Amino acid sequence: MNAIPPCPLPALWRGALFLSCAAAIFQSSLQAADEWTDISSPLLERLTKEGAKTEWPGGCSGVVVNRTNGEVTVKVVGLGLWRSADQGQNWKQVDEKTVTGRDETGWATSVDQNLPARMASFSLEGSAGWTADGKTWKSFKSLGRNWDYGSVDWATAVPKTIIAAKHETNPPGEVYATSDGGGTWRQLAIHLLKEREQISMVGALGEKRFIYSNGDGIHRSTDGGETWTKVSELNPQTRIPVVLGLGRVVYLGSAKGLLVSRDQGATWQVQGNVNIWLGPFLGRDNKEMLVVGKDGAFLSKDAGETWKKAADLKPGSSGKEFAFSPNWFGCYAWDPVGNVIYASTMGNPVFRLKL
Repeated sequence: MNAIPPCPLPALWRGALFLSCAAAIFQSSLQAADEWTDISSPLLERLTKEGAKTEWPGGCSGVVVNRTNGEVTVKVVGLGLWRSADQGQNWKQVDEKTVTGRDETGWATSVDQNLPARMASFSLEGSAGWTADGKTWKSFKSLGRNWDYGSVDWATAVPKTIIAAKHETNPPGEVYATSDGGGTWRQLAIHLLKEREQISMVGALGEKRFIYSNGDGIHRSTDGGETWTKVSELNPQTRIPVVLGLGRVVYLGSAKGLLVSRDQGATWQVQGNVNIWLGPFLGRDNKEMLVVGKDGAFLSKDAGETWKKAADLKPGSSGKEFAFSPNWFGCYAWDPVGNVIYASTMGNPVFRLKL
């Protein structure tokens, strides 16, 4: 008796099977691309073997990127600022052992967007400072436990004007300014809201030009913080402004979109429709930027008019106390050259996500 030959799959079934396999392969590749990779633990292991000791709560906190070349700089808690030119494969300390402590917020360490080698680090429970050329560092005079975050007026060759939010004061929300690069500080009359979900922002936009917000819109001073004028009902969620270009375009992030000023903070307009807590992180030109909010990271290629989701937030680490939420502890940065997002938060490693 002759065997009955196997019946071939109908063409429709074969097509469905092919599409199913292709979808599985595509999904697998997406999952591989979405993996957050620990890039700082090998550095900490090396430093520990060499006898260095991190401070509480360990790990790293704070991460920034030079948008022109992709170099990433992280703060190792208690052990200063370390930089990698190859996405975390190799590291070298760059702060001349000027900076210690940790970053409690994602705005504590920041760069000059026009010359990203220039940066400032407003440490908590340690020494803070800045560099005007990317090489030589100057310490800020300590004010006890020091800072949550601060804003530098990068418009001059050697920055002198800085405004900063002090950590856990009584009464809460003390703000200080300096006109000599952090050598001396004076307390301003304004106060910020200190609950992490609340609105609090300070910005240095000129020698005597400041902005701030505490949930009652944006206020502006042109006399070094002596007097203030409310200039907008808009409430930013970012804690410091981002300034770009000779035209000094100023950006803040809000729940309604990107807030933009082209007249040094005198007036503000809403641009795009995206929820922003951190950023914008500027790209290779004036139109490319990335922001981070409660819904993830979003990319724009038209200066913030439209946005496309680029990634979810970094998931929490098992057993770790501090979250990667960008409203306070979470620190994010974007490398537009390598198309990479970095994330850190106190007590955790620094992670890299390739987009």
